[in-house]
Amino acid sequence: MFSETEWKDFVFESLENKSNRITEDSLVQTSEAKRTIKEARLWIIGGQIIDAGYYKFDENVPFEEKVSEDGLSFANEMIQLFNLAEAFVMDICLTDEGWKIVEINCINSSGFYPNTNVKSIIKALNIYFSN
Repeated sequence: MFSETEWKDFVFESLENKSNRITEDSLVQTSEAKRTIKEARLWIIGGQIIDAGYYKFDENVPFEEKVSEDGLSFANEMIQLFNLAEAFVMDICLTDEGWKIVEINCINSSGFYPNTNVKSIIKALNIYFSN
């Protein structure tokens, strides 16, 4: 998320840096800021959620150790609609309008949070890509 000033600085720097792929003709998707209630990162391999954990809660929301079933159901529905890759990361959030996708990232450039079960992810990657 960018403030207006941060966005203008980013655009200026991106257009001035000739090695950057962003040009004056690049399409950019924007939206109004939404209140997020809780956010989770899901590690998906072979169309299956291997690990899921929260990384952000609204200050007024009680902590949950495991990602709620409705969040996991939403993510599984999205995977069924479009399984982006054999292995990827999906961040989801609960808003006042229901569950939404925050972003989807390449699995090899996504960060681990303290509650990520890294061993289960590595094991699943090894099994999936060994076959």
